[in-house]
Amino acid sequence: MLDVSYQGKEFDPYVFEVERGKIKELALAIGDDNPLFFDAKYAQEKGYKDVPAPLTFATVMNFWGYPEIWDKMIMVGINIQKLLHAKEEYEYFTPIYPGDKISGTVSIESMRASTKMDMVTFKTTYKRGNEVVTVAKMSIIVGK
Repeated sequence: MLDVSYQGKEFDPYVFEVERGKIKELALAIGDDNPLFFDAKYAQEKGYKDVPAPLTFATVMNFWGYPEIWDKMIMVGINIQKLLHAKEEYEYFTPIYPGDKISGTVSIESMRASTKMDMVTFKTTYKRGNEVVTVAKMSIIVGK
């Protein structure tokens, strides 16, 4: 049963070191052959300091950097066997590059319990030092 008292709660932060290989793997996985994600010289010619992470890279940081998210879901009453990913939303403030050490802090932005399904939105704020680089929101639906 979903414990809505967790709404607004924040979990302990984690750190993810961005690897060039993970940027390349994601680009390959999503079928994006843009040289921006593979060739540092090309990226620099386009005004970047190095190859930037693709726009959906926050999901990589979340699941590779914070596998505890599954335990946190169970802790708040989410049946992960009945989970359906509903929506992902990203807000970028500055590019993410190889070698960046990004800290992520996950909070539960909203929770709604009903008799047929539950809805939960997790919000992760990613920082490089004190600078917010990205905010990602993941909304899920949980069947009963």
